[in-house]
Amino acid sequence: MTDRLPEVQRASRILEIISLINSQPETWTRKALAERYEISERQVTKDLDVIRHGLKLELGRVSGGGYYFHSLPKLPAVSYSLPEALAIFLASQVAGQVPGVPRQELAAAIGRLTAIMPVELRPLMSAAYLAPGTPTRDVHRERVLETLTQAIAARRCVDIVYEPASRAGARTERRVDPYAVVPNLHAWYLIGWCHLRDAVRIFKIDRIREITTVDERFMPDPEFSVDEFLAAAWGMNRPPDQSPEQVELLFSTTAARWVAEEQWHPSQSLEWLDDGRLRFTVRVPVTEEFARWVMRYGRECTVVRPDSLRAWLVDQARAMIDGYAVDGAS
Repeated sequence: MTDRLPEVQRASRILEIISLINSQPETWTRKALAERYEISERQVTKDLDVIRHGLKLELGRVSGGGYYFHSLPKLPAVSYSLPEALAIFLASQVAGQVPGVPRQELAAAIGRLTAIMPVELRPLMSAAYLAPGTPTRDVHRERVLETLTQAIAARRCVDIVYEPASRAGARTERRVDPYAVVPNLHAWYLIGWCHLRDAVRIFKIDRIREITTVDERFMPDPEFSVDEFLAAAWGMNRPPDQSPEQVELLFSTTAARWVAEEQWHPSQSLEWLDDGRLRFTVRVPVTEEFARWVMRYGRECTVVRPDSLRAWLVDQARAMIDGYAVDGAS
Protein backbone atom coordinates (compact mmCIF):
# COMPACT_ATOMS: atom_id res chain seq x y z
CA MET A 1 0.00 0.00 0.00
CA THR A 2 2.79 2.42 0.91
CA ASP A 3 4.59 1.78 -2.40
CA ARG A 4 1.48 2.73 -4.34
CA LEU A 5 0.67 5.85 -2.34
CA PRO A 6 2.27 8.34 -4.81
CA GLU A 7 0.33 6.72 -7.67
CA VAL A 8 -2.95 7.00 -5.76
CA GLN A 9 -2.23 10.63 -4.87
CA ARG A 10 -1.44 11.50 -8.48
CA ALA A 11 -4.59 9.79 -9.76
CA SER A 12 -6.61 11.72 -7.18
CA ARG A 13 -4.94 14.99 -8.24
CA ILE A 14 -5.65 14.37 -11.94
CA LEU A 15 -9.34 13.66 -11.21
CA GLU A 16 -9.55 16.86 -9.22
CA ILE A 17 -7.85 18.89 -11.96
CA ILE A 18 -10.49 17.62 -14.39
CA SER A 19 -13.22 18.70 -11.98
CA LEU A 20 -11.66 22.15 -11.48
CA ILE A 21 -11.27 22.85 -15.21
CA ASN A 22 -14.76 21.51 -15.91
CA SER A 23 -16.40 23.71 -13.25
CA GLN A 24 -14.25 26.83 -13.88
CA PRO A 25 -13.21 26.86 -17.56
CA GLU A 26 -10.47 29.28 -18.67
CA THR A 27 -9.61 29.99 -15.01
CA TRP A 28 -6.91 27.49 -14.07
CA THR A 29 -3.49 28.14 -15.56
CA ARG A 30 -0.50 25.83 -15.29
CA LYS A 31 1.07 28.16 -12.71
CA ALA A 32 -2.14 28.32 -10.64
CA LEU A 33 -2.43 24.52 -10.62
CA ALA A 34 1.22 24.18 -9.60
CA GLU A 35 0.69 26.57 -6.68
CA ARG A 36 -2.52 24.85 -5.59
CA TYR A 37 -0.96 21.40 -5.45
CA GLU A 38 2.51 22.56 -4.43
CA ILE A 39 4.17 20.80 -7.37
CA SER A 40 6.31 22.01 -10.26
CA GLU A 41 4.81 23.37 -13.49
CA ARG A 42 6.63 20.53 -15.23
CA GLN A 43 4.64 18.01 -13.20
CA VAL A 44 1.43 19.87 -14.02
CA THR A 45 2.31 19.56 -17.72
CA LYS A 46 2.70 15.80 -17.29
CA ASP A 47 -0.68 15.59 -15.55
CA LEU A 48 -2.31 17.59 -18.34
CA ASP A 49 -0.71 15.27 -20.90
CA VAL A 50 -2.37 12.33 -19.16
CA ILE A 51 -5.71 14.13 -19.35
CA ARG A 52 -5.24 15.07 -23.00
CA HIS A 53 -3.58 11.94 -24.40
CA GLY A 54 -4.21 9.21 -21.83
CA LEU A 55 -7.86 9.98 -21.08
CA LYS A 56 -8.50 11.41 -24.58
CA LEU A 57 -10.26 14.52 -23.25
CA GLU A 58 -10.34 17.55 -25.57
CA LEU A 59 -8.35 20.00 -23.47
CA GLY A 60 -7.76 23.50 -24.79
CA ARG A 61 -6.24 26.73 -23.47
CA VAL A 62 -7.04 30.36 -24.14
CA SER A 63 -4.11 32.56 -25.17
CA GLY A 64 -2.39 33.74 -22.00
CA GLY A 65 -5.14 32.24 -19.88
CA GLY A 66 -6.46 29.03 -18.39
CA TYR A 67 -7.54 25.62 -19.63
CA TYR A 68 -10.98 24.45 -20.74
CA PHE A 69 -12.63 21.42 -22.31
CA HIS A 70 -13.97 21.74 -25.85
CA SER A 71 -16.84 19.50 -24.78
CA LEU A 72 -17.92 18.07 -21.46
CA PRO A 73 -16.32 14.69 -20.78
CA LYS A 74 -18.79 11.90 -21.46
CA LEU A 75 -18.69 8.20 -20.79
CA PRO A 76 -18.22 6.05 -23.89
CA ALA A 77 -21.19 4.16 -25.25
CA VAL A 78 -21.83 0.92 -23.37
CA SER A 79 -23.92 -2.01 -24.53
CA TYR A 80 -25.95 -4.08 -22.08
CA SER A 81 -27.48 -7.49 -22.21
CA LEU A 82 -31.23 -7.55 -21.58
CA PRO A 83 -30.87 -8.86 -17.99
CA GLU A 84 -28.23 -6.17 -17.28
CA ALA A 85 -30.45 -3.41 -18.66
CA LEU A 86 -33.43 -4.62 -16.62
CA ALA A 87 -31.27 -4.77 -13.49
CA ILE A 88 -30.14 -1.17 -14.05
CA PHE A 89 -33.76 -0.13 -14.64
CA LEU A 90 -34.89 -1.74 -11.37
CA ALA A 91 -32.03 -0.03 -9.55
CA SER A 92 -33.04 3.32 -11.06
CA GLN A 93 -36.57 2.82 -9.75
CA VAL A 94 -35.17 2.29 -6.26
CA ALA A 95 -33.02 5.40 -6.66
CA GLY A 96 -36.12 7.37 -7.58
CA GLN A 97 -37.60 6.62 -4.18
CA VAL A 98 -34.70 8.31 -2.34
CA PRO A 99 -34.99 12.10 -2.78
CA GLY A 100 -31.66 13.69 -3.56
CA VAL A 101 -30.84 11.74 -6.73
CA PRO A 102 -30.88 14.32 -9.60
CA ARG A 103 -34.30 13.65 -11.13
CA GLN A 104 -33.62 15.22 -14.53
CA GLU A 105 -30.47 13.15 -15.05
CA LEU A 106 -32.19 10.01 -13.76
CA ALA A 107 -35.12 10.51 -16.12
CA ALA A 108 -32.68 11.00 -19.02
CA ALA A 109 -30.88 7.76 -18.10
CA ILE A 110 -34.17 5.85 -18.00
CA GLY A 111 -35.02 7.32 -21.39
CA ARG A 112 -31.76 5.98 -22.85
CA LEU A 113 -32.50 2.54 -21.43
CA THR A 114 -36.00 2.66 -22.92
CA ALA A 115 -34.56 3.24 -26.39
CA ILE A 116 -32.62 -0.05 -26.35
CA MET A 117 -35.40 -2.18 -24.86
CA PRO A 118 -37.54 -4.57 -26.89
CA VAL A 119 -40.84 -3.02 -27.98
CA GLU A 120 -42.79 -5.27 -25.59
CA LEU A 121 -40.95 -3.86 -22.56
CA ARG A 122 -41.03 -0.17 -23.45
CA PRO A 123 -44.42 0.51 -21.79
CA LEU A 124 -42.90 -0.76 -18.53
CA MET A 125 -39.98 1.63 -18.88
CA SER A 126 -42.09 4.65 -19.81
CA ALA A 127 -44.27 4.07 -16.74
CA ALA A 128 -41.25 4.26 -14.42
CA TYR A 129 -42.24 5.95 -11.19
CA LEU A 130 -40.10 8.74 -9.76
CA ALA A 131 -41.29 9.66 -6.29
CA PRO A 132 -42.17 13.34 -5.89
CA GLY A 133 -40.13 15.23 -3.32
CA THR A 134 -39.97 18.62 -1.70
CA PRO A 135 -38.17 20.83 -4.26
CA THR A 136 -36.22 22.91 -1.73
CA ARG A 137 -35.06 19.87 0.21
CA ASP A 138 -34.22 17.98 -2.98
CA VAL A 139 -32.02 20.83 -4.24
CA HIS A 140 -30.18 20.92 -0.94
CA ARG A 141 -29.67 17.16 -0.94
CA GLU A 142 -28.45 17.16 -4.52
CA ARG A 143 -25.94 19.92 -3.80
CA VAL A 144 -24.60 18.22 -0.67
CA LEU A 145 -24.43 14.81 -2.36
CA GLU A 146 -22.61 16.26 -5.38
CA THR A 147 -20.10 18.01 -3.14
CA LEU A 148 -19.51 14.87 -1.10
CA THR A 149 -19.10 12.51 -4.06
CA GLN A 150 -16.53 14.85 -5.60
CA ALA A 151 -14.71 15.15 -2.27
CA ILE A 152 -14.67 11.37 -1.84
CA ALA A 153 -13.26 10.87 -5.34
CA ALA A 154 -10.56 13.51 -4.77
CA ARG A 155 -9.83 12.41 -1.15
CA ARG A 156 -10.55 15.95 0.07
CA CYS A 157 -11.79 16.90 3.54
CA VAL A 158 -15.02 18.85 3.98
CA ASP A 159 -16.09 21.40 6.58
CA ILE A 160 -19.73 21.05 7.59
CA VAL A 161 -22.18 22.84 9.83
CA TYR A 162 -24.25 20.06 11.40
CA GLU A 163 -27.46 20.11 13.43
CA PRO A 164 -27.87 16.97 15.57
CA ALA A 165 -31.38 15.52 15.89
CA SER A 166 -31.04 15.42 19.68
CA ARG A 167 -30.50 19.19 19.92
CA ALA A 168 -32.74 21.02 17.46
CA GLY A 169 -31.30 24.41 16.58
CA ALA A 170 -27.89 23.65 18.09
CA ARG A 171 -25.26 23.56 15.36
CA THR A 172 -21.66 22.38 15.43
CA GLU A 173 -18.83 23.02 12.98
CA ARG A 174 -16.85 19.92 12.04
CA ARG A 175 -14.12 18.85 9.63
CA VAL A 176 -14.80 15.41 8.18
CA ASP A 177 -12.87 12.94 6.00
CA PRO A 178 -15.74 11.64 3.83
CA TYR A 179 -15.54 7.87 3.34
CA ALA A 180 -18.91 7.07 1.77
CA VAL A 181 -22.49 8.22 1.27
CA VAL A 182 -25.17 5.55 1.70
CA PRO A 183 -28.99 5.56 1.36
CA ASN A 184 -31.26 4.20 4.07
CA LEU A 185 -35.05 4.20 3.68
CA HIS A 186 -35.82 7.70 2.34
CA ALA A 187 -32.67 9.46 3.50
CA TRP A 188 -28.94 9.70 2.75
CA TYR A 189 -26.10 9.45 5.25
CA LEU A 190 -22.42 10.40 5.26
CA ILE A 191 -19.93 8.05 6.91
CA GLY A 192 -16.59 9.64 7.67
CA TRP A 193 -13.85 10.44 10.14
CA CYS A 194 -14.94 13.34 12.36
CA HIS A 195 -12.00 15.50 13.43
CA LEU A 196 -14.08 16.97 16.28
CA ARG A 197 -14.84 13.56 17.84
CA ASP A 198 -11.65 11.89 16.60
CA ALA A 199 -13.66 8.87 15.45
CA VAL A 200 -15.81 7.57 12.59
CA ARG A 201 -19.30 9.06 12.72
CA ILE A 202 -22.54 8.96 10.72
CA PHE A 203 -24.16 12.22 9.58
CA LYS A 204 -27.64 12.54 8.07
CA ILE A 205 -27.40 14.57 4.86
CA ASP A 206 -30.53 16.61 5.63
CA ARG A 207 -28.94 17.84 8.87
CA ILE A 208 -25.86 19.20 7.09
CA ARG A 209 -26.78 22.89 6.88
CA GLU A 210 -23.59 24.05 5.15
CA ILE A 211 -20.73 22.22 3.41
CA THR A 212 -17.41 23.36 1.93
CA THR A 213 -14.63 21.34 0.34
CA VAL A 214 -11.21 22.30 1.72
CA ASP A 215 -7.64 21.90 0.44
CA GLU A 216 -6.70 19.32 3.07
CA ARG A 217 -6.42 15.74 1.78
CA PHE A 218 -6.89 12.47 3.62
CA MET A 219 -6.21 8.77 3.17
CA PRO A 220 -8.83 6.38 4.59
CA ASP A 221 -7.72 3.72 7.03
CA PRO A 222 -7.10 0.67 4.79
CA GLU A 223 -8.46 -1.57 7.55
CA PHE A 224 -11.75 0.32 7.79
CA SER A 225 -14.75 -1.31 6.07
CA VAL A 226 -18.05 0.52 5.60
CA ASP A 227 -19.91 -2.81 5.46
CA GLU A 228 -18.39 -4.02 8.72
CA PHE A 229 -19.03 -0.64 10.35
CA LEU A 230 -22.72 -0.71 9.45
CA ALA A 231 -23.09 -4.40 10.35
CA ALA A 232 -22.23 -3.53 13.95
CA ALA A 233 -25.46 -1.53 14.27
CA TRP A 234 -29.17 -1.74 13.48
CA GLY A 235 -30.03 0.71 10.73
CA MET A 236 -28.08 3.96 10.72
CA ASN A 237 -28.29 4.63 14.46
CA ARG A 238 -24.92 3.66 15.90
CA PRO A 239 -24.19 5.22 19.30
CA PRO A 240 -20.40 5.17 19.80
CA ASP A 241 -20.62 4.30 23.51
CA GLN A 242 -23.20 1.49 23.28
CA SER A 243 -22.02 -2.12 23.00
CA PRO A 244 -23.93 -4.86 21.15
CA GLU A 245 -26.20 -7.13 23.18
CA GLN A 246 -27.67 -10.56 22.54
CA VAL A 247 -31.37 -10.09 21.76
CA GLU A 248 -33.94 -12.89 21.69
CA LEU A 249 -37.48 -12.35 20.39
CA LEU A 250 -40.44 -14.69 19.93
CA PHE A 251 -42.78 -13.89 17.05
CA SER A 252 -46.33 -15.24 16.79
CA THR A 253 -47.32 -17.56 13.95
CA THR A 254 -48.80 -14.54 12.14
CA ALA A 255 -45.79 -12.23 12.44
CA ALA A 256 -43.29 -15.07 11.95
CA ARG A 257 -43.98 -15.21 8.21
CA TRP A 258 -43.32 -11.49 7.79
CA VAL A 259 -40.10 -11.55 9.79
CA ALA A 260 -38.70 -14.69 8.15
CA GLU A 261 -39.06 -13.16 4.68
CA GLU A 262 -36.34 -10.55 5.27
CA GLN A 263 -32.62 -10.46 6.05
CA TRP A 264 -32.68 -7.86 8.79
CA HIS A 265 -29.10 -8.09 10.04
CA PRO A 266 -25.95 -10.15 9.28
CA SER A 267 -25.94 -11.61 12.81
CA GLN A 268 -29.58 -12.75 12.86
CA SER A 269 -30.54 -16.37 13.49
CA LEU A 270 -33.99 -17.90 12.92
CA GLU A 271 -35.41 -20.98 14.63
CA TRP A 272 -38.89 -22.32 13.90
CA LEU A 273 -40.62 -23.76 16.98
CA ASP A 274 -42.98 -26.74 16.94
CA ASP A 275 -46.02 -24.52 17.58
CA GLY A 276 -45.29 -22.36 14.50
CA ARG A 277 -43.70 -19.44 16.32
CA LEU A 278 -40.31 -18.04 15.33
CA ARG A 279 -37.36 -17.50 17.64
CA PHE A 280 -35.36 -14.55 16.34
CA THR A 281 -31.91 -13.85 17.80
CA VAL A 282 -29.56 -11.02 16.82
CA ARG A 283 -26.57 -9.23 18.33
CA VAL A 284 -26.91 -5.44 18.10
CA PRO A 285 -26.84 -2.33 20.29
CA VAL A 286 -30.36 -1.94 21.70
CA THR A 287 -30.97 1.57 20.40
CA GLU A 288 -34.28 3.40 20.28
CA GLU A 289 -34.39 2.71 16.54
CA PHE A 290 -34.20 -1.03 17.20
CA ALA A 291 -36.69 -0.85 20.09
CA ARG A 292 -39.22 0.90 17.86
CA TRP A 293 -38.77 -1.82 15.24
CA VAL A 294 -39.72 -4.39 17.89
CA MET A 295 -42.65 -2.26 19.08
CA ARG A 296 -44.18 -2.10 15.60
CA TYR A 297 -45.15 -5.79 15.94
CA GLY A 298 -47.15 -5.09 19.10
CA ARG A 299 -48.46 -8.20 20.84
CA GLU A 300 -47.22 -10.37 17.97
CA CYS A 301 -43.71 -10.14 19.45
CA THR A 302 -42.47 -11.12 22.92
CA VAL A 303 -39.07 -9.98 24.16
CA VAL A 304 -37.23 -12.80 25.93
CA ARG A 305 -34.08 -10.76 26.51
CA PRO A 306 -32.58 -8.33 27.37
CA ASP A 307 -34.53 -7.07 30.38
CA SER A 308 -33.78 -3.45 29.47
CA LEU A 309 -35.69 -3.80 26.21
CA ARG A 310 -38.64 -5.41 28.01
CA ALA A 311 -38.70 -2.53 30.51
CA TRP A 312 -38.60 0.08 27.73
CA LEU A 313 -41.59 -1.53 25.97
CA VAL A 314 -43.56 -1.71 29.23
CA ASP A 315 -42.95 1.99 29.85
CA GLN A 316 -44.05 2.84 26.30
CA ALA A 317 -47.21 0.73 26.63
CA ARG A 318 -48.15 2.38 29.94
CA ALA A 319 -47.55 5.83 28.47
CA MET A 320 -49.81 4.98 25.52
CA ILE A 321 -52.56 3.78 27.86
CA ASP A 322 -52.30 6.96 29.92
CA GLY A 323 -52.42 9.03 26.76
CA TYR A 324 -55.63 7.37 25.60
CA ALA A 325 -57.37 7.56 29.00
CA VAL A 326 -60.54 9.67 28.73
CA ASP A 327 -62.36 11.13 31.73
CA GLY A 328 -60.49 8.84 34.07
CA ALA A 329 -61.54 5.68 32.21
CA SER A 330 -58.97 2.90 32.48
